[in-house]
Formats: sequence, structure tokens, C-alpha cells
Amino acid sequence: MKTNKIPPLLDVDKFARFSSRTIDADKFYKTIGYGLGAVGHLMAHTMQKETETSKGFQAIASNISMARYVIRFTGGVESFAAWKNDSWCYGDDSEHIKQVVRLQALSMIIYYPLEHISYIGFVAPKLLDIDAMKVSRQSCQAWGIYIILDVYANAIRFLTLTSKEKQIKEQMDLSDEERATLLTSIQLRRRELYYVQLRNFLFAGPCFHWSFQKSFLPEHLIYFDMIRIDVAM
Repeated sequence: MKTNKIPPLLDVDKFARFSSRTIDADKFYKTIGYGLGAVGHLMAHTMQKETETSKGFQAIASNISMARYVIRFTGGVESFAAWKNDSWCYGDDSEHIKQVVRLQALSMIIYYPLEHISYIGFVAPKLLDIDAMKVSRQSCQAWGIYIILDVYANAIRFLTLTSKEKQIKEQMDLSDEERATLLTSIQLRRRELYYVQLRNFLFAGPCFHWSFQKSFLPEHLIYFDMIRIDVAM
């Protein structure tokens, strides 16, 4: 008699492979941090006052956030490599899109040092005579440039895919199987770009919220927005 095996709640091997990459491990830490922060802010918002529990959740979230600064210390080097080698480009990107992606890499080359300087200002304020919050806002502004450029580059990629799709449908020297294979690959790429654009639009709110001195969104909504990004992606 066959028994249906219940899949485990956590595939340990798969998770170990996932978390072995710095960028993916950072997503995991970010989800925990924003999750605890969201709970803490929501508790305070619901009860109309801070409690020891809500402050505790927020404190843990804050410490995880600070730890993530350290994890991303190599981000500037990775961005420089992307600017130099076009490693952030798709293989079929036009030269125009490649130039846009290089500008994205440059924006992150600016972002990471500013982020690291602000980190030093936060943890060792007497070491550097700087306004850490101002530098942090400037880093977010550089991140905002990256997001805008990415939305633009992906919009062009969508147009290119639509054009390719039309050409494949009209191409007479293809078998039905070849045409179906090519159209499927375009659909998969389009779906991937949809997710990237969704991520960009979800990131836009927190990014612009953190880019200005007078924030315009409730903090608990920012935390929930960042959780949605991690879960969706």
C-alpha cells in the first residue's frame, strides 16, 4: 500500500544552498528584520503606545538592520565589476540598454560607500563628524536612481520582446515545435521581467520614504511593504 509522503516544511539542503550566497542570505535576514519590525510598529500603532514587547521587536529589527550593513560591505566591489564587465546585462540587451545598466551600476557604486559611511556614523558617531541620517538619505537617493533606470531598461526590454514575438509568429521557415519553443522562452522572460518591475514598484515607496528628511508614510506600512517584496520574490 502506497502512502503519500508529506513534504517537509523546510527543505534543509535547498535552504543551505540558497543561504550560501550573500545576496540570498541577506534576503532571509531582511525578511526576519522587517517582519519583527512590522510586528513591533503595528503593536504600538494598535495599542496607541509603546510596550516593552513592541520596543523589543523593534530593537531586534534595528540590530538586524545594522548587521546587514556589514554583510553588504562588498557591494561596491560587485557593482564596479558589473559596470566594468556588463555582468548585470542580459545577453541580448542592445547597446543602449547596456549603457543604462552601466549607469545603474554607477548609481550603486555611489550607494554602497554612502551606506557604509552612514553605518560608521551610526555606530561610532565620534569617529566621523558627519550627519549619518543625511548620508543615509543620500544613499537612498542613489538607490532611487537605480530603480528608475531599471524600470526604464525593463520597459525597453518588454518592447523588444513584443517585437521578437511578432517576428517569430510571422516567420514562415519555422516548424510548429520550433516556434512554440521560441515563444515559450519569450513568455518566461516576460514573466521574469514582470516580477522585476513589481519588485521595483514595491521598492519605490520605501526608497523615496527614506530619501527625504520628512517621511510621508507610516513606519509600519514601510515594514509590511518590504515583507511583501521578499515574499513575492
